[in-house]
Amino acid sequence: MKKILLSAAVSLLLASNLSAFSFKQDSLKVDFEGYKTKDMVGVSGEFKDVKYHFSKKAKDLVGYLKGAKAVIKPSSAFMGEGNDVITHNITKVFFPKFLDKSDIKVMFEDIVAGNNKGLISAKITMNKKSIIIPLSYTIDNDKFVAKGQLDLHAFKNSSEALKALSDAAPGHGGISWPLVDLTFSADIVK
Repeated sequence: MKKILLSAAVSLLLASNLSAFSFKQDSLKVDFEGYKTKDMVGVSGEFKDVKYHFSKKAKDLVGYLKGAKAVIKPSSAFMGEGNDVITHNITKVFFPKFLDKSDIKVMFEDIVAGNNKGLISAKITMNKKSIIIPLSYTIDNDKFVAKGQLDLHAFKNSSEALKALSDAAPGHGGISWPLVDLTFSADIVK
């Protein structure tokens, strides 16, 4: 009987140490905010079609995020309810000029973890060119939020695509800024 109880206690202890870190899959979200006009007015959107890949055997946040990948379909950009013209301009004018038909690929290469905050070095690949951008993250009430800024001028075709967007959207006042704020958020599984 003692052996059975001891085996059960050891199994329970091992199982508790093997608990994996993960995000709630239905909470994963990639948002962005671009800017227009001389006053740099923000216009927010999100990508609806993103395929994620995270480590399945991670015991902690760093292990879960290191090497994580996402493939984003630019045609899935959604600029909000009632903003069909803006969504059309982004998906049918800007992205086809900027990316041709390729997807946006993201990989989390390095992670520095502090106490409920940290930094991710995210490799973003578009048109076969990759750059690294920093994403600062916080964790609050089991909500993970990582934010960074992307300069579109790091990629070819950006000037032409931004001009095409400004030409198609009179509300831009002739200016579409190359800076884009990025946000990746998710709920942590408890």
